[in-house]
Amino acid sequence: MQCNRTLRSLSKTLPVLAVLLLAATGCSSQNGNGSGGSTASATPVATFPAGQNLPVTLPRFDCAELSGRDFGAIVDAPASISSATRIAASGSNAFEYCDVKGYVGGQIRFELHLPTTTYRGRYLQQGCGGYCGMVDLTMGPPAGSGCAPVTDGSLVVGTDDQGHGDTGGAEVWATDPQLKVDFGYRSEHVFALAAKAIVTAYYGAAPKYSYYDGCSDGGREALMEAQRYPGDFDGVLAGAPAFNQTALNGFEEAYLSTVDFRPDGSVILPAAKVDVLHTAVLEECADPGLNDGTIQDPRDCEFDPASIGCAAGKDNPDCLTSEQVDVVRKIYTGVVAPDGTHLYTGGEPIGSEGQWVGLIVPHDGKGRDSTFMYKIGAGFLRWVGRWQADPKATVDSSVFTVANLRKFQDDVGGLYDATDPDLHSFAARGGKLIHWHGWSDGYIPTVGSITYRQALIDTMGQAAADKFYRLYLFPGVFHCGNGYGPSTFDLLTPLMEWTEHGKSPGAVIASKYANAGGSNAMTGATAAVGGTPEYSRPVYPYPRQVAYAGTGNPNVAGSYSVRDPAPRDDHYKWGGNAFASGYQQWCVGDGRTLSCARHKP
Repeated sequence: MQCNRTLRSLSKTLPVLAVLLLAATGCSSQNGNGSGGSTASATPVATFPAGQNLPVTLPRFDCAELSGRDFGAIVDAPASISSATRIAASGSNAFEYCDVKGYVGGQIRFELHLPTTTYRGRYLQQGCGGYCGMVDLTMGPPAGSGCAPVTDGSLVVGTDDQGHGDTGGAEVWATDPQLKVDFGYRSEHVFALAAKAIVTAYYGAAPKYSYYDGCSDGGREALMEAQRYPGDFDGVLAGAPAFNQTALNGFEEAYLSTVDFRPDGSVILPAAKVDVLHTAVLEECADPGLNDGTIQDPRDCEFDPASIGCAAGKDNPDCLTSEQVDVVRKIYTGVVAPDGTHLYTGGEPIGSEGQWVGLIVPHDGKGRDSTFMYKIGAGFLRWVGRWQADPKATVDSSVFTVANLRKFQDDVGGLYDATDPDLHSFAARGGKLIHWHGWSDGYIPTVGSITYRQALIDTMGQAAADKFYRLYLFPGVFHCGNGYGPSTFDLLTPLMEWTEHGKSPGAVIASKYANAGGSNAMTGATAAVGGTPEYSRPVYPYPRQVAYAGTGNPNVAGSYSVRDPAPRDDHYKWGGNAFASGYQQWCVGDGRTLSCARHKP
């Protein structure tokens, strides 16, 4: 495939891998569990090199002229361009482009890269992680490692800051109701309108295909676009989405910021013991069928942290005290109400321990307020999750009740949550959605993505879902990338080929590189990698799994065959509002007041 440089290089020397991939990507039969066939087709199908079948379109005028163009009349998305600068090709930039910066819909800041000699009619909008507040196109789109259209300049790419500059935390921007709306659901839509208008003016034609690619909050933005504005993008790539955001930020993450601290603020589970725990988990739970020390489905392992418990009265470096065992159990279970009702769809997956330090467990010498979970949880409960800020709101056990969760959902869930499972409008216009998540995600529990998939199937039916939706889960992968498993992969190419050529996605090759360079934990954007991977594995759409075929090099993806696990019930019983339609709020402001309703104006 054109966009998978890893596959191209390996197939020259490893014919068995090439044969496997041709069969896997050509899989056409669908099983009863959906999102993947029961057997891989033995007949190869034609491949379609993404990005190369449309002609190059040149600009109609010089880049600098864009800064003088008037885009203030775009309906619902008036925009202004503050600068337009030609950036020459260089050692760090393979193609020349016009770098456009500006504002849309008020104070939503954006940046566009418009190729001057290599554009082929496609637009790619990148999401933004965390609470955003930044504009950054330097790392590239998530889950697109090796995708040629990203690196050869055939795409226009753009991103925005969701309406607020990176000048401080939530206490700075989330006191403004309009900025809540912009962050919640409006920014990506109005920027898409403005970007397409600018593209149309510059090249003389609108993009033939438009794509959205985001991870974490960017994954939430991706789902929000498919749900609320089904006409904005033809293909959507949603990674590790914070889609159930009210329950995630205000309850799951806020709760996890409380579990490792005594009333006096002292730490129970120290950072040094997290590695001890993670090692024990992998020794017991790693799937022998993968030969790489990763866990294919953490739900299949019933690891008990008491199995590495210290002797009574002891607190040695290589074991857990009973108090520490209790902390670990709470982290795996996730937030619960006093009566035991879950307040989020899943707890931290077994195998995610490698991300806990700094996230849930503080670094040595640090306190609770240094952890990411506390910052995001307190930010939501005090500012983001309230129309009227409450800077003194506490983050303690009094928050975690079913009634409180429902109140937050009713008040602001209609702004932030992207839990609507009815994507009939998106599917009807031919839209395609690839949803992905790392199985060892320490920021956003992976089971939530599985729960959304099930809600979508319940709402639309298995056959309808299989026509436009796939979920991929990557063993040993942390939040939006990295991890102890193979975390370099390309889902953008399969999305393009499915959207433009109707080629249903099958196996994706995930590779482990010694020099992967890391990824942005909030966006999933991964630095370039090179050389030969240490090992690779095929990953099929959920619920399909893989296992070593019994022969061949265990480090090569071609030595693994697909298998279908026993069916399981993917519904999740929790205390929040059901994943359903009609909860969304739509807000309109006149510069002085903001009016919100449960129907689109």
